[in-house]
Amino acid sequence: MKTLALLARKGGAGKTTLAVHLAVIAAQTGRRVLLVDTDPQRSTAAWWRSRAGDMPELVECEASGLPAVLKAAEEAGVDLAVVDTRPSVEADTAAVAKLADLVLIPTRPAILDLRAIGATVQVVQAAKRPALIVLNAAPPPRGSTQAAITAEARRALAAYPVPVAPVAIASRAALSHALVGGLAVTEFEPAGKASVEMQALFTIVRKALWPNARK
Repeated sequence: MKTLALLARKGGAGKTTLAVHLAVIAAQTGRRVLLVDTDPQRSTAAWWRSRAGDMPELVECEASGLPAVLKAAEEAGVDLAVVDTRPSVEADTAAVAKLADLVLIPTRPAILDLRAIGATVQVVQAAKRPALIVLNAAPPPRGSTQAAITAEARRALAAYPVPVAPVAIASRAALSHALVGGLAVTEFEPAGKASVEMQALFTIVRKALWPNARK
């Protein structure tokens, strides 16, 4: 079993949005996927309860209970656990990072958000876990050209010792519409631009977690 953790000590970075979408896409490839909601706000759990089906599966727990949840999930035959976390708590961030096979650190491209991820990067580096920074809620590109603020954010993030995912997730209405209905964009608008971006991000995650897998 692989564990993917979404970590950001600043609120509003988009951890839940990425967590639920990557979990759904992984499940659509035939993997058994467990969403683990450790955020007291339980946004992931609220989204899951609004779904018509039970794929992916869900467990709610505190960060302190994550080791037991992951152990039980592996014994039950889960292929991927996707862990959504709370912001601003260093101890929780460190504990989750140590259990992850891959950490995604989402950030908006605004300067205050970019500066705020330094603390998360330090925690992940201390845990010695593979990680990627993901630009989230970025302005939509114009054709094949990324927005100026996205390009500037990439240059700023080059100062951190963690690579930035080549795919940026744009701020698109389809994401909000999908989540309201308990869906992912790959279910709400499979051929839409938001779906294409999320699937591209999942491909990067898949290659990191299962380098020999075809899907």
